[in-house]
Amino acid sequence: MNYKTLRLSPNAVKRAAASRETIKGCHLTFAAPPVIEVLASLGLDFIYLDGEHGTFDFKDIETACLAAERHDLVPIARVPDRTAPTITRFLDRGVRGIVVPHVNSVADAEEALDAIYFSPTGNRSFGGGRPFFTAIDDLPKHLVDCNNDVSVGIMIESVAGLEAADKIAALPGVDYLSFGLNDLAQALGFPGEPSHKEVARQVEAAANRIRAAGKPIREDFMKIAWINQVLLAGMRELMARPTALPY
Repeated sequence: MNYKTLRLSPNAVKRAAASRETIKGCHLTFAAPPVIEVLASLGLDFIYLDGEHGTFDFKDIETACLAAERHDLVPIARVPDRTAPTITRFLDRGVRGIVVPHVNSVADAEEALDAIYFSPTGNRSFGGGRPFFTAIDDLPKHLVDCNNDVSVGIMIESVAGLEAADKIAALPGVDYLSFGLNDLAQALGFPGEPSHKEVARQVEAAANRIRAAGKPIREDFMKIAWINQVLLAGMRELMARPTALPY
């Protein structure tokens, strides 16, 4: 039996992290494939699935990946933890980028990288995950292609993470870093104040060290809107109009 070879477009997130070109996406906190379809009309590049604080189960992750692929969007996901079983399940559902939260050290980052990449870069377990169930003609090449396609973002959310940020950035396989500002503000002694000047100072200092190590921070190339903000902003605008919509 002959099967059609499945081809996905290049990973826009990984490409943009390397080139610093600006890409756009939406941060989803709940399972809503139709939202992905609607937002695709805006020319977005990626969908960010919040597997740490969102309400997704693994069936939801897979359905979201299907919707994203249908509209040529790259699905990336923040995972709830950096363990291999968790990361493998996200990747096997079709996620093409992993965002690792609460990374406090080089060892933490290396644990995640080991789970994300196949050998020789890492030790990711192979289980024939989607979307390539029947489209693998050359398995060694497929594993190389997977390594070249997946994007990796590391989140800094602690004082220890700030101190190790440049060393984490220097690791092969890390594409970009970002800051969990609310948790970081709390760790720095300013709970609920992510805009505090001391938080901003320490983040900027770490960001400069990350860039000096050759990697970008998320804000250097990525524009992202939180779905809750999108819904509220759209509703406010529509309700402020003097006449009703014609449908």
